[in-house]
Amino acid sequence: MSPTSRGHKPEKPKPADLSDCVARGEPDRDRVTLAATLTAGKRSVSVEVVVDGDRVRRIELHAEPSDALVAEAPLTPEEFRSQVEAALIVRADSDAWLFERVPDFFELGAKSDLPERADRLRRWLGLPEYEPVPRSGVDPLPLVLPPPGPVTGLRLAVALLGPDQAIWRRLEVRSDLTLAGVHRVLAAAFDRDERQYHWFETAYGGFSTDGRYGEGDRLDDQVLLGQVVTAPGHRLVYEAEHWRHWIRVEQVVALPRAPSCLDGERAAPPPECEDEHAYKMLLEALRDPGDEENDGLVEELGGYGFDPEWFDREGVNARLG
Repeated sequence: MSPTSRGHKPEKPKPADLSDCVARGEPDRDRVTLAATLTAGKRSVSVEVVVDGDRVRRIELHAEPSDALVAEAPLTPEEFRSQVEAALIVRADSDAWLFERVPDFFELGAKSDLPERADRLRRWLGLPEYEPVPRSGVDPLPLVLPPPGPVTGLRLAVALLGPDQAIWRRLEVRSDLTLAGVHRVLAAAFDRDERQYHWFETAYGGFSTDGRYGEGDRLDDQVLLGQVVTAPGHRLVYEAEHWRHWIRVEQVVALPRAPSCLDGERAAPPPECEDEHAYKMLLEALRDPGDEENDGLVEELGGYGFDPEWFDREGVNARLG
């Protein structure tokens, strides 16, 4: 007679052992991968849980871990289990919400085997089954930061995302500068008030002046630039009030004594232009300043004496000094 027929539940399978647990970030694509080696008995496989934005996109099993991702932070087995569980919960919650409102949605496209893979991974990791209950505060992205590495210099290209992406600066800074310090450098580079509210979007989550820009954000004075970008090609997004910028690491360079501006193009929008729409209006008005209505707009939007083609590198470096 089997244990089940005697009224006894079969023993729960023992979770696989975990080793080599890491979070790998891919800033250019806002993608993070939770990777580990799972060992059960004499068999070992590598697992990767790919989190793109705020959703689990893939669960992959293969003989060797991928080395194509660009930033890596070690995790303990407990951190790996916790962050995989959080990511799987967010994905399942999202699917449940969508199915409730659009029951035919999953019949319209190709059937995904992701739910089956997720259930299998839960069993391997010893995670509880998914329960569709209301939740709050679930953080899907692995926000474990890598420890600070050796201090280097980083050459950054920073471009304004707006009506004219030709507004850019090339800067050199230290990798041990906090993101709050990077904000002050960017305020000087684009001639802004450094008291403006700001936010950084990185492969490891968001960082802001008070940690409340978005759910899960942390303080930007508690993370170093070299912890979120480490090599050429790495990117992050910076937002000051209503202006967004992309920042890309161009090169690792010798350690600079102080932040400096090497090059750039075009003037930053006047502070009176609070967003892209206002700046577009100013550019249009400057094309025909003799018009009475345009003259009023130029005055209102800080355009008197403003030359959009002018770039003053010496002025930027004076503010940085």
